[in-house]
Amino acid sequence: MTSPQQSAGREDSDLQVSDKPTSGRYTLLYRFILREFLQNFAVAFSFFFCIFFINSILLLVQRILLRNIDMLTMLEMVALSMPQFLIYTFPFASLAASSMVLGDLGSTNELLAIRSSGIAAGRVYRPLIAASIVLSFVNFYFADTVLPWTTMVYEERLSVLMQEMPTFEIEPNSVNTVGSIVLSNGASEGNEIHDIVLLSNEDGESRTVLSDRGTLDLIDSYNYIYSLELDKPQILITDPDDIGSYGLSSADSAVFYLDFSEQIPSLTSSSPVNLSSRDLIQRIRDRDPGEKEDMLRWHQRGEDAFLSLSAALKAAESGSGSPDTILEAAESAQAEIISRGDNPPRNFYSQYYKAELTKKFVLSAACFCLTLITLPLSMFRVKHGKLTGFAISLLIAVAYWYMLFGVQLGIFSISTSPYWLIALPDLVILLIAALLIMRFRKAR
Repeated sequence: MTSPQQSAGREDSDLQVSDKPTSGRYTLLYRFILREFLQNFAVAFSFFFCIFFINSILLLVQRILLRNIDMLTMLEMVALSMPQFLIYTFPFASLAASSMVLGDLGSTNELLAIRSSGIAAGRVYRPLIAASIVLSFVNFYFADTVLPWTTMVYEERLSVLMQEMPTFEIEPNSVNTVGSIVLSNGASEGNEIHDIVLLSNEDGESRTVLSDRGTLDLIDSYNYIYSLELDKPQILITDPDDIGSYGLSSADSAVFYLDFSEQIPSLTSSSPVNLSSRDLIQRIRDRDPGEKEDMLRWHQRGEDAFLSLSAALKAAESGSGSPDTILEAAESAQAEIISRGDNPPRNFYSQYYKAELTKKFVLSAACFCLTLITLPLSMFRVKHGKLTGFAISLLIAVAYWYMLFGVQLGIFSISTSPYWLIALPDLVILLIAALLIMRFRKAR
């Protein structure tokens, strides 16, 4: 049997529980925010994808000399090269999507209505933060797994294509231009061509080669080097700056080597940019012993130079030894100290590998960091919320891009560890975001 006080307490407890927001209430809010984020993310992703696609792919595809490949193969090659700029698209798209969502909620007073219903603003931010964390992992997967794999497949596919067909389109009565080389030919059968006119401009000289017959063969499928064997060629060499200066020669046969390695852009390569984190870590470990030896030699040079200078100064104070000898020893030690420099030696490839390893994590974490800096945008009520949010995201994206580009240039000139240097853009964004969030929380 319960007392009246116990019954009243139970009724008060039930009333308090019923007044709390239910989980379903938050679920509805989370779905709404997440749906808005994904819709805006799709728009922003398409925008940044087109920018990187045009700048990184289309301009290079125009220079690709594999003209006889079919459309499906060309699309395959382009698709294999996409992951190298998708790792930049994800962070900027998440930044723009979050800015557009919060800008739209602020401009339509929806955020104010949500807060008026007793729901904290932090509940609005949770889906955005969760989505950005998921995108960070997705971006890291692309940078660390998809990109190295597509790079390997691309190189293998390109090597096969180059072996299957020459860079020049050898067709009867055709003219082909590759860089500074122009080849005109008459009849052709296989790799044998007739009535050859070869024009080239190298090292400030123009060369014209005439031959009745020749053969074109691929001799290096990796560097795309071809040999052109000519029968009874005639060679005319002229100076563009001096019309009256020329040289004419002939021979029974001649072999010309055509190097197309610089003319065929490799959209992806086995550079550190396209290696996995495991491969980068292994290469850093392989170079650690050499880097430590260089550091020890640098310190030893400094100690020896300072000891020599100290010995010269002591000899001068005590008066032992000739003044010329003492002066010569002091100048030699001083010159050694100056040539040694104040900054320790840095191994080029070790710095490069460390920077690229850090960049994989930095670009992945950028999805979260750039989303975090957009949260204070919800505190403002602006017109044209989505458009304003997108404009702000572009400014932040440009600033982040320049910071990342700047620190990459500084890894060889700044003595700071490349790990901290490459991480600087994310740290700056996080610091600014934290300061803004704390300021607006105090203002409320």
